[in-house]
Amino acid sequence: MIKFRGEMISFLVGKGDQVFCFAPDYDDEARGAVQLLGGTPVDFTLNRSTLSVFDAMASVQHLRRKLRQYGVDLVFCYFLKPIIVANLAARLAGVKSVFSMIEGRGIIFSDAARPTLKLRLLKLVMTMMLGFTLRMSQRVFVLNREDLHFARRLLGGKADHTVHVNGIGLDTDYYAPLDDHRRAIRFIFCGRLLRSKGIVEFVEAARALKPVHTEVEFTVIGDVDENADSLSREQMLDWSRQGHIDWVGFQADTRPFFHRRTVLVLPTYYPEGLPRSIQEALSMACPVITTSAPGCGEQIEEGVTGFVVESRKARALTEKMRHFAENPHAIITMGDAARRYAVTHFRSEMINQTIFAETDPAERG
Repeated sequence: MIKFRGEMISFLVGKGDQVFCFAPDYDDEARGAVQLLGGTPVDFTLNRSTLSVFDAMASVQHLRRKLRQYGVDLVFCYFLKPIIVANLAARLAGVKSVFSMIEGRGIIFSDAARPTLKLRLLKLVMTMMLGFTLRMSQRVFVLNREDLHFARRLLGGKADHTVHVNGIGLDTDYYAPLDDHRRAIRFIFCGRLLRSKGIVEFVEAARALKPVHTEVEFTVIGDVDENADSLSREQMLDWSRQGHIDWVGFQADTRPFFHRRTVLVLPTYYPEGLPRSIQEALSMACPVITTSAPGCGEQIEEGVTGFVVESRKARALTEKMRHFAENPHAIITMGDAARRYAVTHFRSEMINQTIFAETDPAERG
C-alpha cells in the first residue's frame, strides 16, 4: 500500500480529502504507515486467489457495508478482481463516483499461458465481468496502449471514459541516481520469479556472458511464490551455487543495488501494466533492456534509454547485454537520458494531478 500508493494518499490528504484505505491484508506496520500519512486503514474481506462466486459476492456485500459505514462518496480501485468487487459494491452502496485503474491484465490474458479449458473459461468470465462492471465507472485509467484498446473494446459506447496515464506515480527524488561510477558493471533482474517475466532467458544470457566477462555481476532481486508459473526455490539456489547469478531474494528497498554502472534487464512476455522496476531504474539513471510486452517497450527510446528485444529470444538478449559489458560508457550516457525521461514522465505529482483532475467534485456534478 505505502510503496505504491503512499504518494497518492499524501496528495489527497494534502487537498483536504478524507482518505479511507481499504485492504484485506493489513499488519500493524502497514496500518501505522497509512495513519502516518493521514489516511484511515480499513480492513475488508477479499480472497485474491479463489475463483468462487460465493466468496466474491461475500466480498461485495462486506465492502458495500463498509462503504456505507464510512460515508464514502468516491471509490478508486485497481487490479482486476478488486475492480469487479469494488464497482459492484459501490453500486449497491449508492456511491455515485467510481474510478478504476487497470494495472496490467495478468497471466490469464497472456499469449504465453497454456490454453487449457480452465484458463479459457476463466478468461471468458473475467472479460465478461470486466465489461459489465467497468461500465459502472466514471473513469477507467490504463497504463499502456494495449490496455487502452482492451478497455475501449469493453466499454463500447463509453469508450471515451478511458484515460491513459503514464504509470501510478513515482517519487523521482527518492529514486535519484547514486553517485557511484566505480563499481563493477551489474545487470539486474528485478521482479517476481515467473517464467513469463523472462527470468530463464536472463539466466541463459548470464551463463553465456559470465565466462568471458568474469567481472560483470548478474543480480536477481525477487522471490518465488505460489503461482504455477513461478520457478522453484531449489532451482534459484542451484543457479546461484553454480555462479551464474547472485540471487538476493526479496528486497524492500532496491535502490542500493542500482548504482550508475547498472542495467535493468526485464525480458518479460507477461501482460504488464507499466512495470515499477522500469520506472525506478530509469529514474535512477540506469538504462533498461526489455521487450515489446505491454507497458515495457513503449517506455524505451531505442538506443537512447535502452534496448527492446524480442521476447523469449535469449540470444538477442545476450547480444544487447554484451554491448553494455563491452561499452560501459554507454551505460552512463543512456542512464543520463533515462533520468531525464523519468523526471518528465513519471513524477507522482504530475500523475496524481492528472488522475484527480478527473475526480474533482466539480467534475462530478
